[in-house]
Amino acid sequence: MPELPEVETIRRGLLPHVVGKCIAEVVSRHPKVGQGRLEDLVGTTVTAIQRYGKLLVLECGELACAIHLKMTGQLIWWGGDGSLVMGGHPEEGYLQREPHKHTRLVFTFTDSGRLFFNDQRIFGTVRVLPVREVQKLAFVAGLGPEPEQLTAEYLIERLQARKGTVLKSFLLDQTEVAGLGNIYADETCFRAGVLPDRRSGTITPDEAKRLVRAAQETIHLALAHQGSSERDYRTAIGEKGTYLSVANVYRRTGQPCRTCGAPIQRVVVGGRSTHFCSSCQH
Repeated sequence: MPELPEVETIRRGLLPHVVGKCIAEVVSRHPKVGQGRLEDLVGTTVTAIQRYGKLLVLECGELACAIHLKMTGQLIWWGGDGSLVMGGHPEEGYLQREPHKHTRLVFTFTDSGRLFFNDQRIFGTVRVLPVREVQKLAFVAGLGPEPEQLTAEYLIERLQARKGTVLKSFLLDQTEVAGLGNIYADETCFRAGVLPDRRSGTITPDEAKRLVRAAQETIHLALAHQGSSERDYRTAIGEKGTYLSVANVYRRTGQPCRTCGAPIQRVVVGGRSTHFCSSCQH
């Protein structure tokens, strides 16, 4: 599932192509994806693109188009000028300028540009609603602070309030920390030198400070690499993210730790595949 760095990378990639453009047509290719009156977007101009945790919101005057990519969603831009970008499902490996079997929605703009919403597993959603109601959505209203807004004081208070919760499960809870997912929770724990299966109540104030710093450093590095393309994720122009090439623990089971050389281990924590170094993390 795309996490904060992936969704933010898509947001930044769409800004120069979509903001200021007028929507000429919206075509739904699957009944499960669109929610609300998609046709009301026709004739509106995209004035801004916001992000709330992992939710992307196109603001179109008084209307908003809230897009949740979930597990396999993609937003691929084609400029309509003959230049093609890599898109679609990664196993198909072709240049996209037309809808394909995983394309669920197509936004066409008055300058002939197109924005494809692809989703192989059809878990993603595209919802039209008044822009004033976006922050009232249960998902948005319940979001905790993002890593950039985290403080050690907030984190230790919340960890102590949920003493029996496994640390990784706490970090994945969007109401506690917004934007972190499986990849970056593992990477954050490694950078902080803390085992992901520790109980929240055992985290010390010093470790909380390290976790805050580690989460921020991890997100900054992931953004610099345009996120992680483990499978379906692509940037707005169809490129792969390269963070996994510099990851410390995620998907590196059995490989030597970049810091101490010990083999990276994998266990299941809270139902999620979890990677760590038993030498560097305690």
